[in-house]
Formats: sequence, C-alpha cells, structure tokens
Amino acid sequence: MDMRTYIVRKLIYLVITFFAIIIFNFFLFRVLPGDPARAFIGRGISEDVAFLIRDRFHLNDPWYVQLYYYMADTLRLDFGVTGSLNAGTSIGYLLEPRIVNTLILVGIGTILAIYFGVLLGRFAAWRRGRPADTIGMAFALTFYSMPTFLFALVLLLVFGGMLQWFPTRGAYGSLPWTDIPPDYRFMDLFEKLVSRGYHLVLPLLAFTLEIMAEFALIMRNSLTDVLTEDYITTARAKGLSNKMVLKNHAMRNAMLPVVTVTAISIGWVLGGTIMVEMVFSYEGLGKLTWDAVGARDLPLLQALFLIMAVAVLIANLIADIVYTMLDPRVKI
Repeated sequence: MDMRTYIVRKLIYLVITFFAIIIFNFFLFRVLPGDPARAFIGRGISEDVAFLIRDRFHLNDPWYVQLYYYMADTLRLDFGVTGSLNAGTSIGYLLEPRIVNTLILVGIGTILAIYFGVLLGRFAAWRRGRPADTIGMAFALTFYSMPTFLFALVLLLVFGGMLQWFPTRGAYGSLPWTDIPPDYRFMDLFEKLVSRGYHLVLPLLAFTLEIMAEFALIMRNSLTDVLTEDYITTARAKGLSNKMVLKNHAMRNAMLPVVTVTAISIGWVLGGTIMVEMVFSYEGLGKLTWDAVGARDLPLLQALFLIMAVAVLIANLIADIVYTMLDPRVKI
C-alpha cells in the first residue's frame, strides 16, 4: 500500500470518527439536567417565551430532527448563538479571535516545548549518570511537578507586579487585532505585532516550561532505553562516531514516544491553557471555556468541546503519518 492510499484510508477513519463525535456531542448536552431555554436567557422568563425559544432552536422537535439540524449547522460551521454568556451573540463571531489567540499561544509554545524538551532529554540521556543528567532532570522534574497556575502566578507577581516589566493581563494592547483599520500604515501593523508579542511573553513562558518538562522526561527515558539496545552496540562496533549513532540510529526510535505524547496531549493542551489564560486574563479558548462553564452556556460549550475533539483527531492523523516516516517497522 502506498502513502497516498494510506492517507486516504486514515482520512476515511477520521471522517467516521468525526461524525461519531458530533453525535456524541449532540446527546451529551441534551442529557444534562435543566431547561435549555431557561439557561439561554435566565429563569425569569414566562412559559410562552420559553416555548418560543425552544421552537426557534428546534428544541420542541423530536431528537432525530434536532440531530439533523445540529449536524447540518455544524457542517456549515454555524454553531448558533450564545446563551447566558453574551446572550444572542454568534458563537462563530465569539470564537474567531479566541481561536487565533490560543493558536498563537499553543502553537508557538508547543513548538518551543518540543524542541527544547527533546534537546534537554537528549542531552541528559547521552550523559546518563553524570552531573549534567542529574541537573537536567532535576530542572525538568521541578517544572513537571509544579502546578501550572502556581508557576504562572509567580511570573505574574514578580515580572508583572513587582518589576512591572510585562503587562499583567490581555492578549494585546488597547486596540484588538481584529480592529486594525484597512488603511493602516506599516508602523501601525508593527506596533500591533510588538504589542501582541509583549503581552505574550509571560503566558508563553509559563506554558512552554510546563509542557517542555514533560517532553524532556519522556525523551530522556526513551533515549536511555534505546541506547542499551543491541543495534546501538553494533553501530558502534562498525566504527560509527557517537554523533552518527545518536542522529541516525538512536534518535529516530527514541522520538516515537514523543510523537505519541504530542498527539495525545493536544486535547489536554487546548484545555490546559485554562490555567494560564485565567491567571493572565488572556482572551483564548481556555478562558472562554471557563467563562462558559460558569455561565452554564451550553451552546458555547458544545462548540468548544467539538473544536477540542477535532484538534485531537487531526493531531492523531499527523502522528500516524509521522510514525511511518520515523519507524520502517510500521506497516503502511
């Protein structure tokens, strides 16, 4: 089977899983206790108004009719309107800037965490038992065991409060990124980029160090096991340099657990930003999820859960493809 056929087959599995998630997401929020109509605007509405709301959103129809409308709207990327939180606002309009903010934070942070985590794990594993290994693993274990919100609070208090080097809240300055006028000058754009980067420093540092520690520990343990394998001894016996043994023989196999953890943790990463975003009041999906839970905004939560599930699906598809490139034992 060639790579194209393999990818097509994986895409078919992804589509099937995607529709299964949509169905599960539909029923999950309909088995919750309470009246969706009253959660939409509050408890002080009359029965006539509640009936009109249920009729507007097809809540009076049978479940299979509701499922049809829900799937059709979802495929059109129409997630409806919000309930208690910013009631009546289009969910798509509310999600768009939050997705951009979270993608910037999570995207840059995850790339940095994987890169430096793999470097630290490789450095420690290659010097196993030496002081460098002990120091590197002590550093990783410290941040791995430290609660995310605690480290974020320390950064906020020290660098944002005491030293006042960085802003303490928000994802950008006074003018949101989406409000840049169409006739902006180059310096206006430059100022917005600088403002966003300036506000991103502390959340990015808190997020990256926490995730990096996990990748460093996994990489170190994986590479330590690989370096004891017989084929590593054979490669050295053939006269290959340590650099060649590490690069061409050990690292490829040691990277497999890192790829697995990356794919699995994508959903947690999107949800795990809640702590960072709450501490720094960073307007992303994590903070929006927290606010939606507090407001019991079921339509918004339904959309957020679906986005996280789709992110995990795409991450696993990418991981399957990367697996075939790293490990020839994986059959296509």
